[in-house]
Amino acid sequence: MSTQSCQACAPTTGAGYAVRFFGEQNAHALQEWKNGDRFTPYRELDAATLWVPEHALAGLIDYFQAHMDSPHIQASPMSETDSDVHSEWKSLADIRQHHDAHWIDDVIADSRIKTHFQPIVSVQAGIAQVQGYEFLSRALETDGSLIPPYKMFEAARLRDRLFALDRVCRVNAVRQASQVGDKLAFVNFIPTAIYAPEHCLQTTLSEARATGVNPHNFVFEVVETDKVDSVEHLENILRYYRKHGFRYALDDVGQGYSTLEMVERLKPDFVKLDMHYVQGVKDDVGKQKAALDLLNTALSVGARPLAEGVETLEDWKWLVEAGYELFQGYLFGKPDAVPKEVSLALV
Repeated sequence: MSTQSCQACAPTTGAGYAVRFFGEQNAHALQEWKNGDRFTPYRELDAATLWVPEHALAGLIDYFQAHMDSPHIQASPMSETDSDVHSEWKSLADIRQHHDAHWIDDVIADSRIKTHFQPIVSVQAGIAQVQGYEFLSRALETDGSLIPPYKMFEAARLRDRLFALDRVCRVNAVRQASQVGDKLAFVNFIPTAIYAPEHCLQTTLSEARATGVNPHNFVFEVVETDKVDSVEHLENILRYYRKHGFRYALDDVGQGYSTLEMVERLKPDFVKLDMHYVQGVKDDVGKQKAALDLLNTALSVGARPLAEGVETLEDWKWLVEAGYELFQGYLFGKPDAVPKEVSLALV
C-alpha cells in the first residue's frame, strides 16, 4: 500500500502548519515577534519558518495580516511529527480555508454520520413499488443538527480527507442495511478517494460480513465519474466489488460519446440517467434522444436503466413508456431518516 494511502487512512494527530516568511521586511518583523511577549506556541524550523499548531493559526494569521507583508507569507499543512515540509506552499487566504474546515476531522473521528434513505421504485400493474433505497450520508453537528452534504464534502476536500470521509459513510451505510430488509441498497463511493481496493475497501467488506449483509443486494454507486483520470483504476475497483458479490452502478450518466462509451466499457449492473435529461423530458426532443440513447446502451450491456430526479407524473409516464425500469426522485419521496414506502399510481 502506498504512503499516500496510509496517510489517507490514518487519523489526524498533531495537526498544524509550517509558516514561511519571505522578504527582508518580514524577516525583521518576524524577529520582533519572536522577541516579544508572545503566548502563541510555535516551533522554529529555520530562520524564516515556524511550525504552529492548528488551534493557534487563526489568531496568528490575524496578527500577521495586521503587522506584516502578508502577501509574502505562505503556509502549508504539516503535522507536528513531520521532520520537514513536503507540501506546496499556499497563501494565507487559502490556508485559512483549510484551517476553517478542521471540524470535518472531528466528524470523521467520531463517525458523526447519519444515513437518509430515498426510495427507488419500479412500476407493477400501474403502481409504484419500492425496489430499494439510495443511502445518502449526512454529517451531524455536535448538537445533532444536520450539516449540508455539499459542505461536508467540500470540507473533506480542503483537508485532504475525502477517503476517510468516504470510508466512514460507506461503513455506516452497511450498518444501516438491515433497515431495508432484502431490498436494494445503493451506496455512493468516490473512486478517486480509493487508492488500492484490496486495502482501502477491507473495512467495508469486514463490516458487511459482520452484519450478515447479502452482498448481491448492495449496489455501490460510482459518483464523480467525470473526475476519474484512470479508467483502468476504476475498473480495478469495480472488479474487486464484483468479485466479492456486490453490484455497481454508474451515476449521473448523460448524453455524449464519452459517457456512453464508459457504460459500454465498465458494463455496470445499473445505469442512472442524469436528472438534467429527466426533468422536462416529456416535452423536450433533445432530452428524449439522450434518454433513449442511454437506455439502448444500458440494455446492450445488460444493465438496468434508472431515471433519477423524477418530479412529475408526465415525465414518469414518458420514461415508463420509453422502457425505463427503475425511478427515483421527489415524486416518490425525499430522503428521510427512515426508509418509507411509496403509494403512487401511474394514471
